[in-house]
Parts: sequence; structure tokens; C-alpha cells
Amino acid sequence: MSLHAFLEVVVLISLGYLILVNVLYFGLAVVSAFETSVRRHESGAEDYETLASSRFTIPVSVIVAAYNEATSIVPAIESVLAFDYPEYEVIIVNDGSTDGTLERLRDVFQLEPYEVFVRAVFRSERVNAVYRSSTHANLVVVDKANGGKADAMNAGFNIARYRYLCGVDADMVFERDALLKGMRLAVQDPGRVVGVASQLSIARDPGRTMAAPHGQRRVDRHPLIAFQHLDFLRAFLNNRLAWSRLGFMLCASGGFHIWRRDVLEAIGGYARGFTCEDIELTFRAHEHFLREGKDYAVLSLPDIIGTTEGPDTVAKLVSQRERWQRVIDETVWHYRRMSFNPRYGSVGLLGVPFYLVTEVLAPAFELLAVASIPLALALGVFDVTAFLVMLGALAFATGALTAFAILLDDVHSRMYRIRDLAWLLLLAPLDLIIYRPIIFWARFKGTWRFLRGDKSWDRFERNTRA
Repeated sequence: MSLHAFLEVVVLISLGYLILVNVLYFGLAVVSAFETSVRRHESGAEDYETLASSRFTIPVSVIVAAYNEATSIVPAIESVLAFDYPEYEVIIVNDGSTDGTLERLRDVFQLEPYEVFVRAVFRSERVNAVYRSSTHANLVVVDKANGGKADAMNAGFNIARYRYLCGVDADMVFERDALLKGMRLAVQDPGRVVGVASQLSIARDPGRTMAAPHGQRRVDRHPLIAFQHLDFLRAFLNNRLAWSRLGFMLCASGGFHIWRRDVLEAIGGYARGFTCEDIELTFRAHEHFLREGKDYAVLSLPDIIGTTEGPDTVAKLVSQRERWQRVIDETVWHYRRMSFNPRYGSVGLLGVPFYLVTEVLAPAFELLAVASIPLALALGVFDVTAFLVMLGALAFATGALTAFAILLDDVHSRMYRIRDLAWLLLLAPLDLIIYRPIIFWARFKGTWRFLRGDKSWDRFERNTRA
């Protein structure tokens, strides 16, 4: 085979992959639109009011794992304590922080020593002390030896009193009705719904973004953060709502998720041997119920209920997305037995293969495209006009998917200002040529480190806050 013929084949394979991925994403977007419409008709304001005011509403234990979060922990906890929910407890687990996180909590929330019964249901490192706030009766702080986030969450579960366990990140700032919306989904069919995943937004400083007036959602004007906001919209609204409808919601984000206690006890809580805990736990929960042959559901909220801190430099973004790629590679590899396996229903036939095709294999096909297309252009395998048409078509497809997610979110929430909508729609077609190359490099690095067996979790460097 000549070099020209070889390059033609390689370029066609690369383009075929990109077309396949975009077709899959467009299909999921259509399903998400249907799911959003269904959820809007199902959820009325009176349902939330009833849940918020009823003395029969099921109480919830909210667990916050914190390691060196002194700069972000107070606004995060204040937003959790402001939840519009009848009865819940907040358990902060200080996982051996060395930056004064515990001291910050002690000063702000007036912590006092507290005697509490610890059930050793889930394995965790040694608990040094437990404190209770004198200003908030439902706030407990656990100080323990460092063991990682999975270990910290398990320690929190051991102290939690209630049937439903809600895990949140220590850098999140939430809407007041976040827990209300999550639990409304959980109790619609409490025997069947075992977990609830969330929709999240992103900002340099979540506290300032969530403080926008008149209930509006302020979009961070920093271009890199805005591109990440678009990425989150595509991932959550175009993809995960569809996964929820199709029965393979495989990632209950650590930022905010709800699980029934009996489910976590049945599967052993968080596994400490993985790079990241949330996606692996979701895979394991699906596998457990499918092997048992039980009817169950892991659902996703249609609303953005909180904002997390996003990296504001390219270096920090690459580091974060590199970790995320390793997490996906590690989890899909560990649960490869489920892939294309009809025993696991839609999870095995659709969910895990979707991750395999669009996430695990993406760096290889993208590298193939990056390496082959410039060489094919240089050797005249196809002309520049054809390349520009192809690039324009891909940019249009990406922009259309992004615009669809923006409008889907705005139609559902009605929370964007006109100038923010215009800003996001302006950036949408630029995503492919500005943002995607950064993500490609991060995913390639993450895959390379996974293949080398690297399971380290680099510390996320917090943004400078005013």
C-alpha cells in the first residue's frame, strides 16, 4: 500500500470516528430534550412546597469531605446550612488537613467536643475527635487521620444517622433548594430510586457567581471558565439526562449526589483503592443491582443546583482534565467485564461502550487525526478546501450541540441574563479550535499516565479570590 493510500485510510478512519461521536451526541441531545420536557411536567412548585413543609419529609445526612480547604470551606458550608429542607444533619470530615481547615471551622462555627456513637460499618482511618457546632445544632465536624476522599466519606457515613446520604464537595456553593430537588427525585419511587446525580455549573469564585441578584445565574466572563461552563452544559444537560432516561447513569458526581444508606452498605461504601471514588461507586452500584436482577434506577436532576470552582489557567485545567481521564480509563478498565455484555442490560450494551468509544478511545483517535491530517494536506492527499469544509462542519456540529445545551438550560431555568446568553452563544462555535485542543492534550497525557500505572491524585491549586 502506498503512503497516499495509507493516509487516505487513516484520515477516513479518523473522520469516521469524529462523525460517529457527533451522531451519538446529537442522539443523546434529543433524548435529553425529551427527558427535560417530561421532568418539567412532573415537577410543580406545589410539590416542592409540600416536601419543604411536611413533617413527614425524610431526613438526610449531608457529608462533606475536606482536605486543605481553608479558603473555600466556609462559603461551602454556609450554603449547605442554608438548604431549604425540613430536617438534615451536616457532617464535615476533616481528612487530616494541614492548612488550618479545622481551625477555620472551629472559629466560624464555634465547635465544641462532642460524644457520638461511631458505627464501624465502613472502613476508614482513625478518628481523632468529633465536634459539634454551638451555633448550628445540625452541624458536626469529624477530625481524622488522612486517608483520601473515599476514606473520609466512609468515616462520615459511619457517623451519619439517616437513611439517605448526600455527599457534597467542600468547594461547592449551592442553591437553597438543591437538597429539596434531589430528595424529591429520590422519594418519587423510594423503593426503586437508589441514587440521584446532579447538574453543576462552574466559576472562578462560586460564592460570587451564586450571589447574582434577582435569582439569576451569573456566567463568569473569564474565557477559559466560560468554555468550561459550556463543556459542563454539554456533559450534564445533553448527555447525563439522556443516560438517566436510558437507564445507564454511570457518573454520580462527587460535587452533589444522594444514595440510600442500604445501597452503600450492600456494596461496601467507597472503595479506597481507586484514583477517584464517585464514578467507580456508580459503576459498582449498577453492577450490584444488575447481578441481583433487581429493578432500580439512578437518576439525574434536570436542574443546575450548585457551582464548583474551576481552574482559571491552562496549566491547572490540563492537570485537572488529565486526572479525570485517568479516572475514566481506570474505571472502564476495571469494569470491562460489563462492556457489550447483555447480562448488564443497557449499562452493558450502551453505557459502558459509550464511555469506551467517546472517552477511553478518544485520545487515540484524536491523536490519529492530529498526526495524519496535516501530513495528508502537505502531501496533497486531499486539498485545503476540503479540509476547511470538514473543519467548518465539525465546528458547526460542536457549536450546535453547545447552543442546544444552552437553550435547553435557559428554557428550563429562565435564569440567564441576555448578555450572558449572547456571550455563551458567541463562544460556542469557537470551542473546537480554542478549547478542544487543550482538552485533547490533557486527555492524551491522562491516558499515557494511566498506561504507565500512575494512580496519583495531584492537588488542585485553588484560584486566587478577592
